[in-house]
Amino acid sequence: MMKAALSTAPLPDAAPPSASPAAAEVVRTPRAYRFLRRHPAFAWLGRPAVYAMGAIVLTGLGAGTTIIAPRLLDPASFGAFTLLTSLFGYAGGADLGLSQLADRRIAGRADGAAHAAAIMRARWVVGGLVLALLLPLTMLISASSGALSPFDSLLAATGGVAGMIANGPVTLFRAATRIWDFTFTALLLHAGMTFPRLMGILLGGVTGCFAALAVWYGACMLLLARPAARPAEAPERTLPIVRAALPLFAFQAAWLVYLTANRWISSLVSTPYELGLFSFGASLATVGMSLLGTFSQVRYPALMTRMRASAPDQASALLEREMMFVALAMIALAVLARLLAPPLVPLAFPGYGGAAPATVTLAVSCVPLGVLAWTMPMVIMEARTPVREAAAVFLPAFSVMGLAMLAGHRAGGIDGQAWGYALAALFLLLAVLVLMRRLRMLTRAAVFRVAALQATAILTLAALAILAPAAAGPARPIATEHWPVVFEETFDTLSLRQDDSGIWEPHYPWGGRSNEGNREMQYYIDPRPGGDAPAVQALAPYTVSGGILAIRAIQVPEALRAQTRGYAYAAGLLTTVRSFAFRYGKVEIRARVPKGRGLWPAFWLLPADRTWPPEIDVFEVIGHDTATLHVTAHSGISPPAPGRSRQSGAAIAVPDLSQDFHVYGVIWTPERIVWTLDGASVFETRTPRDLHKPMFLVLNLAVGGRWPGAPDGTTAFPASLLVDWIRVRAMPEDSAPTVSDQAGARLK
Repeated sequence: MMKAALSTAPLPDAAPPSASPAAAEVVRTPRAYRFLRRHPAFAWLGRPAVYAMGAIVLTGLGAGTTIIAPRLLDPASFGAFTLLTSLFGYAGGADLGLSQLADRRIAGRADGAAHAAAIMRARWVVGGLVLALLLPLTMLISASSGALSPFDSLLAATGGVAGMIANGPVTLFRAATRIWDFTFTALLLHAGMTFPRLMGILLGGVTGCFAALAVWYGACMLLLARPAARPAEAPERTLPIVRAALPLFAFQAAWLVYLTANRWISSLVSTPYELGLFSFGASLATVGMSLLGTFSQVRYPALMTRMRASAPDQASALLEREMMFVALAMIALAVLARLLAPPLVPLAFPGYGGAAPATVTLAVSCVPLGVLAWTMPMVIMEARTPVREAAAVFLPAFSVMGLAMLAGHRAGGIDGQAWGYALAALFLLLAVLVLMRRLRMLTRAAVFRVAALQATAILTLAALAILAPAAAGPARPIATEHWPVVFEETFDTLSLRQDDSGIWEPHYPWGGRSNEGNREMQYYIDPRPGGDAPAVQALAPYTVSGGILAIRAIQVPEALRAQTRGYAYAAGLLTTVRSFAFRYGKVEIRARVPKGRGLWPAFWLLPADRTWPPEIDVFEVIGHDTATLHVTAHSGISPPAPGRSRQSGAAIAVPDLSQDFHVYGVIWTPERIVWTLDGASVFETRTPRDLHKPMFLVLNLAVGGRWPGAPDGTTAFPASLLVDWIRVRAMPEDSAPTVSDQAGARLK
């Protein structure tokens, strides 16, 4: 979940504005800011409760913006959005402990102005260093992963650093007990995560979002965080300040990274589509935990005061009650997610129905994480050797998370990743409980009771998930056996389109021989007389034997690449654009997909009027992950960006599809679209408003591209997509196919 780059320190107690002028003397605020501060109409901002309520409201709005984002972005884009969100958060929180140092060195001290000036200047220096370190790192990550745009990474890192610097006055105002200045500035920074971010997504997708954040926090930095004139007292040098602050930063930084590290681990083993589904589940499941963390910032100072005034056993009992209450609340939310996520996610978030099981599991992980979010600020305050204690807790926790998620991925894709993360979260809580015992925050008996409740909750919720797994979406049967067959191809021969006869056209409707927008690496050969040079046609992208069509992907010899427009691979694509189209019905294909990195077999439908979107993908399979079936409906209604489509679909874990023939199908009606595998429904969605027009068939085997990546040394060529038959049934209300000429569809 994206959060503003704001200090998580508690709200200061009420005090007169003149209690300490130190913070006001080290930043140059604009004239409008000073006018608002003096105007009686805005005096209410000086009340401590205003920040508490305002922060909760704005955090809720920021969480709402993150929930709205999946409705504006396709899953692959949303996966990139969450990684960039994490990067923005890392940069925004990388003040190296200067926020905590301000609390120690400014409050109530006569030399507070000198310390405040030094800390503010150090923040600018740290911001420059962090940005200098992040930029090459983000470029490296972008280049190696392929999931992130280098420009988007630059915007996220720059916006986060700007937010970190802009947050400097907030920490100084808080330490100097300047309530009005603290409240106004902090809420202004919080606001950037709400409407500005949402407008950025609406106008420019992922890039627009982080451009809006960079502009917002850059403006706040320049307007509110400019260092004032150097005070008469000689301030400390920057390096000693950073050295003193860094130990205070260790715990907070490790906790911040831990909360988002699951997305980065998922990005290493998942396709962009799967990463989007996992990230969606993580974002949705942690909304409640984010709000809980905001509440804890208001709650924990008073709780710590009561604990320090109590005997050790009483303090432990007080903290244990808090942890038990939070745990029970998070268990209730997990149960609620189990009941509501399967039916509501596919309806409320078209295209993300496949994330429902992972969402439920990630809600389970929030049971221990919610307790940690509530208590972590207190652990950080009580830490005696923060660097050593953070290392002792988080280094094993990160290792467990990585191993558990990788093992979970091998066992069950993104759902297995989610269970791995849930077990890792329980391990982290147990490690923190041990530390709290060492810090004498909890008694041994209290640690045992809290751990027992957590373990029982995780095991019980896991058992419920195994006994009654969450479905990816509703699957109501549609009777199609009496629908008339309007197209059937059994591939006794391959009937290529010639003049006004034949069925299959061996290239795109516009004559295209590849899809450059997807960065594909193959050239589609036209085997008809005059379609390509004889030497290119001899590569034989199509063969028919025993009623089976083989569409082959072949490496093009160097000597022929000038005749394949430089492409290193050749393959085949067939369409019925000039022979057959239909509106509403059931489409089935019996096929066997090839295995190998970089291969991309697909069967899909495109509009007969040659517009795009919409599109229906009956099946897509990525060669290096033939145990996942991808089904998608593309719509042009409210696309996330110009030239893009809104997607509704799922990535479905299945047996290895390359091992045998399977029947892939889609039932397309005016109300809904249902995908099937071997006759069983696997996913459905509402029919988009622009998917009510005749569609023609497209069958192809692509090589390379943004999604599957390039072939490698393990990919065997030639590779073949084998097709036994294709059949189309029309709905009774629209049983006649759209035939473009006298050849029409071949009926059998």
